[in-house]
Amino acid sequence: MEDAERDIKAVIKDVKVKWEGGRPRIVVEYEANGEAKSLSFIWGVSTGGKVIAGVKLSYEKAAVLAALTGDDRLKGRKGVAALYAKHLFALAKIKGVGWGLLRWYTEAMAE
Repeated sequence: MEDAERDIKAVIKDVKVKWEGGRPRIVVEYEANGEAKSLSFIWGVSTGGKVIAGVKLSYEKAAVLAALTGDDRLKGRKGVAALYAKHLFALAKIKGVGWGLLRWYTEAMAE
């Protein structure tokens, strides 16, 4: 993936889900400028009953997340960004992440 405007080139190496207190943490391993890096965020349910994740972004992490979710509005963002169900569904398409993430979503929405 690439953000030519900010001269960012990164290769996503792995995406996995880890569990913390019954909540999914997405861990993304990527390489940028020859350096191995990672970003992670944890999903939760807001008081309004919506799934949400907050992630602290740099321009580089925003470009990686935009590539993973297909949401180009994340590109060029810096600071904390909120992710919602549409982002969760995009991540669920990734092999090894999908079923566990979708199972958690359906259980969270049933509560």
